[in-house]
Amino acid sequence: MPGRFPHPTAHAAGHSFVAPGQPHHRAAFVPAERWRESEDYLYGCDLYNYGYWWEAHEAWEGLWQVTDKRGVQGRFLQCLIQVAACHMKLFEEKREGVRSLLASSDGHARFVVGELVATRVFMGLAFAEWRVAVAEYYSRRAAVAQSGHDASTYPYVQLTA
Repeated sequence: MPGRFPHPTAHAAGHSFVAPGQPHHRAAFVPAERWRESEDYLYGCDLYNYGYWWEAHEAWEGLWQVTDKRGVQGRFLQCLIQVAACHMKLFEEKREGVRSLLASSDGHARFVVGELVATRVFMGLAFAEWRVAVAEYYSRRAAVAQSGHDASTYPYVQLTA
């Protein structure tokens, strides 16, 4: 968590820090239809589902960096990244950050959903349904003014086989 622990990759005390001069992991581009082959994507999904939002953000951002950021895959990844960051802001009780990130992620989500006319699943995720679950989760959290994580209603990333 920001402010409690060092940045996982940028700070020397971070658990995934790579010293200058040492080889860094660099995400490889994997086309959306081959998502099962992307260790970075799958790792990000696992991290997100276990509440390691910062780390999920980092894993997905590596992929985002090598995609067409204006295309469906880039916007999809940007939405995932922003929702992960939103969970961090909720945990940190930074309501304005939550609001801002939800609004921004929603813009990316609308673009992606609009492009998914033939299918409801993108990169293994029933994306439109997941976005509804995200919106409902945050609506419930706001209604009761809760900032903590609620595992029973959390919008997990559940990938299809």
